[in-house]
Amino acid sequence: MSFRTPTNSPETGRSDPGLLLDALQKQTLERVVPALDRALGRVDDYLFDRSQSGNDDLGLTALRDLRRVRGQISTRFEQAVISGFRALRDPREGASLRADNSGLSLLSEDALEEQLANEQLAESLARMHAPSLELLGKRLAHILGRDDVKAHDNPLSPAFIAAAMRKAAEAAELEAGVRIVIFKFFERELASALAHTYDRSNTLLVAAGVLPQLRPTSKAEAMPPAPLHGESMDGTGGYGQAGHGGAAGTGHDGMPTMQANPVDQALFANMLGLLQGWRTAMGPMAGQGGTGPAVTLGSNELVSILSLLQRDLPAQAQFAQRNQEHPLAVQIRQEVVQGARKLGVNSDNLQLDGLDEDAVDLVALLFDVLLDGPQFDSDVRRKIGRMLVPYVKVAVKDRRMFMFKDHPARRLLNTVAEACEGNRGEAPQERELLGRVDTTIERLVSEFNEDVAIFETLEQELRAYMAQHRKRFELAEKRAAEAQRGRERLDQARSAINAELAQHRGERELPAVMDEFLTRYASHHLTQVVLRDGHGSPRHEDAVRAIDDLLVAFDYAELRTPASELPVLPREQFEAILASSGCTGDAARGAIDSLQDALVRLAGGERATEIATHMPEQRLAPEPAAQPEPEPVLEIVAGTDTLDFDGASLERMRKLEVGSWIQLETSADRIEPAKVSWISPISGRLLLVNRRGIRVLVASVEELAAMAKLGKVSVREGETPFEDAMQQVAGRLKTAANQF
Repeated sequence: MSFRTPTNSPETGRSDPGLLLDALQKQTLERVVPALDRALGRVDDYLFDRSQSGNDDLGLTALRDLRRVRGQISTRFEQAVISGFRALRDPREGASLRADNSGLSLLSEDALEEQLANEQLAESLARMHAPSLELLGKRLAHILGRDDVKAHDNPLSPAFIAAAMRKAAEAAELEAGVRIVIFKFFERELASALAHTYDRSNTLLVAAGVLPQLRPTSKAEAMPPAPLHGESMDGTGGYGQAGHGGAAGTGHDGMPTMQANPVDQALFANMLGLLQGWRTAMGPMAGQGGTGPAVTLGSNELVSILSLLQRDLPAQAQFAQRNQEHPLAVQIRQEVVQGARKLGVNSDNLQLDGLDEDAVDLVALLFDVLLDGPQFDSDVRRKIGRMLVPYVKVAVKDRRMFMFKDHPARRLLNTVAEACEGNRGEAPQERELLGRVDTTIERLVSEFNEDVAIFETLEQELRAYMAQHRKRFELAEKRAAEAQRGRERLDQARSAINAELAQHRGERELPAVMDEFLTRYASHHLTQVVLRDGHGSPRHEDAVRAIDDLLVAFDYAELRTPASELPVLPREQFEAILASSGCTGDAARGAIDSLQDALVRLAGGERATEIATHMPEQRLAPEPAAQPEPEPVLEIVAGTDTLDFDGASLERMRKLEVGSWIQLETSADRIEPAKVSWISPISGRLLLVNRRGIRVLVASVEELAAMAKLGKVSVREGETPFEDAMQQVAGRLKTAANQF
């Protein structure tokens, strides 16, 4: 390995790269190793307290095990960091601690949790120290003479340190639960240690003349470490990124700066134009049509009434309870009239200001669509119904919600819908998420006055909380795709091998024992070989030659060639073929003898059909790519030569991409969102998973189009639940207006 020798230029200075690396190594070890020791001490205290308090989930044994291996963990970790610096000097002297996810689909639940905790440590610290880490990486690459230094090769990076910590903990053979606790405490200690390390390291390199004028392009992101189980969550929910498409700044009104979406603007204008036709179809609303003089309720009075309704639990329950005869627009008008009378507005001909009336009706229609949707069960509908009044208040105060994708109220509703869609609370994680939604809605109802900023706060907290679930679901989704890819590779290999065997066999009418050897054992062996080594590999060619030898021997026997002159079967290769199916030893030798005996009998004049010898009963070993099939969620409308679908539906399904969402009817009363997770390059079939990453359907675009015609599949009009609901509201308004 040759270093780039710094020159005496203003940009580089004059220093020995080897000495610089030594100094960086010394500084790093002085900070991160004590941070680990402090973390291990805190873990010791944590486990001791749990054992003393009776909350002994990990057990006193875990505490004893930790105390036994603390020194080993620290030593192994230090050695891994030293090895990382050694590998920077010469890649041949050390190995990268790159995480290996090749066996992801085989991870146990504990291993999955451990991996997530380790990845969280690396990712959160990388975001927190992004500017300093960026500068340090570029300066390291400069002195090493490289274009860049990957995170997994950089002993100063959180990714490398996290991997080193995991290797050290695994070598100590601690329980996975203990290792997870270590990662979380280490993350806390490492945050400040790395800040000091990175600052000192960059200062050292600048003083040595290494790219002193360099400036960072990334920004630091405050990432508080994840809490331990049972600890309180911080303002970001403890995991992942807090924001989701958030705005870059704030406007004069304190709201985040946003940009109007032209499509939503046009849709909003269209809905405003259709509202009057809808109101005509609805007839007089509550408070309208009285004999007295008309009284217009001002915006401030309306907001005051809505604030009273917001805290009125019976009214919230009424809104959450769907009543097809009384749409939400009618219900909320009735409550507003009653509230106005409580405030002293005694009029039997009360009307809202024109703009306020539009806001009230549009929000009511929006929630009508959401609460009518079968993707939510009754309990979820009650949760969402409680949000109606706060959203009416938002619309009255700020109509930008209908036109701006990044409006905090809009994003919060999308996040709540995402958390609730298809969530039946069937798994502990789902129930926890629904509980968090309850907390979010409760805070919205109790804390929202007229400051829309509460929507921003709540959305960020809920989004951050969901991040911890999302990683789990993404891993489940990846495993589902891997399993489906394995199935299709297996099916493809089986089809190719069967076709190859049929070609070699030709029209030969073989004795039963030979037929079984080819269709069961040889087919199984060749499928395994093709999956592992590929078509045309030496093992594949050897097996094919052995099969051809058998067929040639059959041809000689059929010509009544004397038994002594029959070709000798390649027993060694036959034993290899049989071994793939678990047939070994005496059983394999007996099977080959049965093949030889059939040839002798055939040569003696017996007809192939008369030779009743069979291969020994043997349970085949499983193919390597085979995966257990989950219980089917949907009945696929395939299996016929002619699927009934229309061209428009087929075209829509062909436009689906990885990441697209559709709605699936999984039962008579149940609709779930489904995501296109993977599209097969072999068959073109689409793998669809639910929000938990679990496979719900594998189908071709033709099958999806046929299901769409039956009403079992639909494609969302909008990209998000809010946009989709807006599109449906526009459709309802258009239908009502066309009646008059």
